[in-house]
Amino acid sequence: MGTTWPFAGRGEELGHLLRLACDPTAQGVLLAGPPGAGKTALATHLTEQLPAGLLGGVRTIRAATALRDVPGGALTTSLPPDPGTARTPAPGPACAAAETVQRCGEWLLRNAGAAVVTVDDAHLLDRHSAEVVATLVRTGRIRLIATVCSGEPPDGPVVELWRDGRLRRFEVEPLREGDVAAVLAAALDGPVDETAVARLAELTGGNALWLRETVELARAAGALQRTGGVWRLTGEPPEARGPEELVGRRVGALPSEVGEVLEYAAFGEPVGMPALAALCSGTAVREAAEGGLITVAAEGRGEVARPAHPLYGSAARERCPRERRDDRYARLVAAVEADGSGDPAVLAGWRLAGGLEAHPGPLLGACRLAGGVHDHPAAIRLGRAAVRAGGGTGAAVELAAALEDAGQPHQAQAVLLRAEERWSGDDRDRVRLAVARAENLAWGLNRLGDALDLLATTRKEVPDPGPRREADAARAVLLAEAARADEALRLIGRARGTDRGLSAGSGAVTDAEVAGARALALCHAGRTGEAAGAVEDAPRAEEGPGRPYTSPYATSAMCGCFSGDLDLTARAIAAMRRPPGEHGWPGRNEQALAQARLAMLRGELGAALLILRTPARRETPQDTAERMAAYATAQALHGDAAGARTSLEAARGRATWTALRHWRALAEVWAEAASGGPSRAVELALAHAEECREGGPAFFEAIALHDAVRLGAPISALPRLSELAAVLDGPRVRLAARHARALAEGDAAALAEVAAGFDATGLRLFATEARAQAKALRDGARPGWRPHPA
Repeated sequence: MGTTWPFAGRGEELGHLLRLACDPTAQGVLLAGPPGAGKTALATHLTEQLPAGLLGGVRTIRAATALRDVPGGALTTSLPPDPGTARTPAPGPACAAAETVQRCGEWLLRNAGAAVVTVDDAHLLDRHSAEVVATLVRTGRIRLIATVCSGEPPDGPVVELWRDGRLRRFEVEPLREGDVAAVLAAALDGPVDETAVARLAELTGGNALWLRETVELARAAGALQRTGGVWRLTGEPPEARGPEELVGRRVGALPSEVGEVLEYAAFGEPVGMPALAALCSGTAVREAAEGGLITVAAEGRGEVARPAHPLYGSAARERCPRERRDDRYARLVAAVEADGSGDPAVLAGWRLAGGLEAHPGPLLGACRLAGGVHDHPAAIRLGRAAVRAGGGTGAAVELAAALEDAGQPHQAQAVLLRAEERWSGDDRDRVRLAVARAENLAWGLNRLGDALDLLATTRKEVPDPGPRREADAARAVLLAEAARADEALRLIGRARGTDRGLSAGSGAVTDAEVAGARALALCHAGRTGEAAGAVEDAPRAEEGPGRPYTSPYATSAMCGCFSGDLDLTARAIAAMRRPPGEHGWPGRNEQALAQARLAMLRGELGAALLILRTPARRETPQDTAERMAAYATAQALHGDAAGARTSLEAARGRATWTALRHWRALAEVWAEAASGGPSRAVELALAHAEECREGGPAFFEAIALHDAVRLGAPISALPRLSELAAVLDGPRVRLAARHARALAEGDAAALAEVAAGFDATGLRLFATEARAQAKALRDGARPGWRPHPA
């Protein structure tokens, strides 16, 4: 009967699907149903029915169980091996897997404009490929038609698109009796007796694959025959509990050579036809294809074979003993390496699955890809494999980063200590280990002092000036995150103070990270104009696992909030929304924080509360602490003292040495004020300002002093605010100093002018408060602070 049955029936469903796929309020459709329901056939025919104006070409990505543990595997096997980017590939096998997937992702982004991408069995996508597809949908580049098994866990990036309202979900129902008749007539090339149709529909529940397998077995047994030009049941068709049982029976009864073909297709899905021809006889391959066990088609990497349905692959894998499975993998690897058609990451996955030795390079590349999309189990598994394969310092650092990203900092430190004990490399490797240990001590174990001491000691013991500069740069990055601006800038000056500059090639610290740290330190020091310029000039870098540093866009957003240049903040937020490949920042938590802080300054407390109420995707403990500190501030400004206290308790997260402690201290001020303790709130604000004055984050000092003014206590804040207004960038601190002077002098008219100045810059929160204080003075009342309505 050939490899596939013709499509027939389902006219009403296809029409409904077409309307969903073309819905202008969504970006595609998700077809869900049990195994064998006919989802793939429906999706295929749906793409053929789409209006020509909607298509800029159809790209197909095929997921597979065999690729589920290979980061980027579905992309690299479904798309052309050389998508044509002009960039020269990075040298060495360690970069091969990452380079391949990056090129495929860029190719999709470049070629998918106004196009449709179909993903078959999207629940089997590896996390990295799923994130690329989801990004294309979120950024409006494609319309997506995806199929998923309804019995699979309801999560993953593609299913999230449905939950977010970007995809319309369509449940694929069983074939109706009329559709069964149409399918059978088309497949058997002739009419089928009504009694036979009813019996087959009842027996199979309208499941397309179950129907096909039942008919195949019934014909083979002589229970379904053509008589008088009509197909009739002449015996009882085989019964089963589902299509899985029938597929299992069929696979178990295959001749050994045909079963071997199916096993190679299942373990290697997809396996190139040259490799399959080298492994199996041509007769067996032809019989497997003609029997509908495998499909052979031209895909991105040439002509390949796959199991005709995931259930065939599952049955073949389940019935294969371990020893034979390992042998299949060994032979697959040898055949594919011989013809040179294999992707390094896929080959590494086969080696791992078959218990074979693997090269650490592709494993490390795959580990980074898995970590980049927060697939922690895969990243850890691949990192451990790279260590076992002899990946040395690089593998230890990547594994530690994966463990750190998964919330296992003590295990990460143990990995790095073991690597340090075995270290026998050069100074650059030694510094790389020290930097990784320091990052883990600071971010994972909350021990900034120990981290800085380790880097300082390593610097003294390393004679090579290049690695010494990297140790300095790593210290500077941590100091910038800690808002110790003056120390960070001094170190960065030393690290950048030679013609050679920093070497970014060792993987310890990159030029982009140092440039970002410089911009952040300048921002904290109050030099926001220089900081914003530094962000524009800085090289761009993707965030990786174990590197939770402040992004350049978050720094720009902060510069705008600190200085009062709210247009700068808005531009930074817009940059965060850009798709990958256009220098956008994918950090949803940073975007939410920036949006909420901007909304608060504009006096839009309701919007800020709404933004901060919901966790961002894949929040880390640090992300949660930052969000909850901001949420506490918004709640307190709205007068919700109890809610602010609860949120502050939730904000006690990791990395309390970072600028988070300043944001949390400022939130404490307003939580106290909302609780009815203005005097205590003023004390907290002034005490935090004094702490900042000693440590160097000038803008946090200015904010704390202005908080005291907003609470009605300008006298103590005025002298220092006046000094800061003369040296810090932007109108915010100058207006704050004018606010303090007008309130200290009890000048209602001057307060009204200050309010107008705040309004002109968009700082409507402060404008409202200044106007309220002016009114209180005119009414002869004490100018204090009252909560804002949301």
